[in-house]
Amino acid sequence: MTRPRWTLGLIGLGVAVGGLILVLATQPPAIQLPPTSAAPEVVLDTYLRTLIAGDCETGRRLGAGLFLTIHAGDLCGQTRVTSYHVSPGGPAYPNASEAVFAVQLTTTGSADGTVQPGGLAWFYSLDRQADGSWRISNGGSGP
Repeated sequence: MTRPRWTLGLIGLGVAVGGLILVLATQPPAIQLPPTSAAPEVVLDTYLRTLIAGDCETGRRLGAGLFLTIHAGDLCGQTRVTSYHVSPGGPAYPNASEAVFAVQLTTTGSADGTVQPGGLAWFYSLDRQADGSWRISNGGSGP
């Protein structure tokens, strides 16, 4: 028995829709940006989660100044970060509008060799913005 062509078309459409649903269901949920009132610890944690997820677009929305213009200390897209640990004791506050965090990252290394695979001590500076929000202004291997 032969099937009409439209039946085969419906079967093909069903397979395609099923495949799309499977792809969408296996994607990780989007990382939500913290509110403007979020503490610098929350902003940094959100950024670090975007690094692990490889979500550079969301991560860069948490940056300001040189971090955005020249990607000063932004590792997203340069290496894959597989884990992080923010040093206990909270950030250092050089002044009321700057918080500096020491973070231990685990990375896969970078293609150009500037970031070696394994553990990496990295420091992030966050600055309070005019709207009261905290944003990452710089990152690097020294405070």
